[in-house]
Amino acid sequence: MKNRLKELRNKHGISQSALAEAVGSTKRTIYSIEVENKDIHLSLAKKLAEYFGCGIDDVFIGEGGSHSSVDKAMWYVHVVQYTSEELDKPIWETAKLLERSGLANRVISGYDVWHTQGYKYMAEVLSDKLKKEHIPV
Repeated sequence: MKNRLKELRNKHGISQSALAEAVGSTKRTIYSIEVENKDIHLSLAKKLAEYFGCGIDDVFIGEGGSHSSVDKAMWYVHVVQYTSEELDKPIWETAKLLERSGLANRVISGYDVWHTQGYKYMAEVLSDKLKKEHIPV
């Protein structure tokens, strides 16, 4: 998968070894990711993004520089997670609620516009919209 890992690592002045240690990985894995020879597990992608203080889609890039369906799926999962926290509901219940209300499709179709706003912002917008439309939460 295309990525900006080497660029971010150099920008922050950190070696492959130091980054690997910081995220609980190996230098070999970091190198393999940088040269796009290794698929990355979601948990490691999240740790790398958190280390650099950015989103996963700021580190990993879909084919042709565009956002892939995997990017959109990960975005949706995070939005549901934060929305469930806003509503104080379990994640599965929040996902069903978004689906029933028609907001799930709007979140995914609006990804290219909304992902730059962040997960928490989107969760706040969704929870407010659900409450204003009197959808039982």
